[in-house]
Amino acid sequence: MSSFTEIPILDLSLARSPDTKPQFLESLRHALLEVGFLYIKNTGIEDELVKDVVEQGKAFFGLPEEAKLEIEMKNGTSDSQDWMGDISMFFMSLVAEAIGLPPNAFSCFFDASQQHKLKIVKYPDLAELGAAAEGKTEAQGVGPHKDSMLTSYLLQATSHRGLQVQNTAGRWIDCPPIDGTLVVAMGQGLEALTQGVCASTTHRVLSPAPGTGARFSIPFFQGVSYDATFESMEVPEEVKALKASVVERNGGRRDDVEFTFTKGRYRHLGEATLMNRIKSHPDVGKKWYPDLLKQIREQQAREEAQRSGASEDRAAQESAAQSTMSKVVDAAHAAAVEAH
Repeated sequence: MSSFTEIPILDLSLARSPDTKPQFLESLRHALLEVGFLYIKNTGIEDELVKDVVEQGKAFFGLPEEAKLEIEMKNGTSDSQDWMGDISMFFMSLVAEAIGLPPNAFSCFFDASQQHKLKIVKYPDLAELGAAAEGKTEAQGVGPHKDSMLTSYLLQATSHRGLQVQNTAGRWIDCPPIDGTLVVAMGQGLEALTQGVCASTTHRVLSPAPGTGARFSIPFFQGVSYDATFESMEVPEEVKALKASVVERNGGRRDDVEFTFTKGRYRHLGEATLMNRIKSHPDVGKKWYPDLLKQIREQQAREEAQRSGASEDRAAQESAAQSTMSKVVDAAHAAAVEAH
């Protein structure tokens, strides 16, 4: 059994030259099939722009509470992040080529003026959270999860470690900040469309250690058209066979998070993305999508009832088995006594 032990780094500039593009696509195919997570460097985003975004992002958390609440997610409005949107669209064309599809294979899943989402996230250290006083040396910043859409991109804005990726053996692999890079994660939408070839990898974030200060990150989530359907891409058989061999070589795939983007559960890819977002941010759902939030909570209640019922059935079976075993032991003991 083997599984990845580090996150690959790809040079995006190689994809912009006909001479080096085949080399890039080969490296990308390996990252897609083996890892589902990667770094990209030489993205073409100006250093000054990155610096400005990081500075303004950190400054936001110093604003008065009233000013921050005015623009919290549930009060948010849409805006265009052209500098990341263009990169995400270019990268999707490369994903298509890496798995043997035409460059525009995924274009039908995006609107002409596609909306995306960019966030600025602060993870306070354990001292600020008060966890250090309780003797904790580690705490969860964000629990294990999979991203929803096709791809997402992360600028790690401070030098803190904390982002970890789960490999197919179930081990957590560090994904530390590397200057000049973006971290790219494949989403559940992409896994669904490619019939599992491009797996969405589970990841988590640990809070910074006491006294190390807050960790800041800036994630960008590529949007999809709400009306996009769960169409299976015509991935070449040789690529699917290659993916199957990877899974077999790794001894299967252990995963702490359920894959939820199944075709029968939702009608549209955009619907699945929206429902996942409401599930993650119920305050947003309460304000803008109360009916959908109600559906989610009802579904969660049904699933919890099923799990409880299954647990009770297992407990009853175990109790019955134990009772039977006790009777067998008692009978054997009685027989032995009678024989003497």
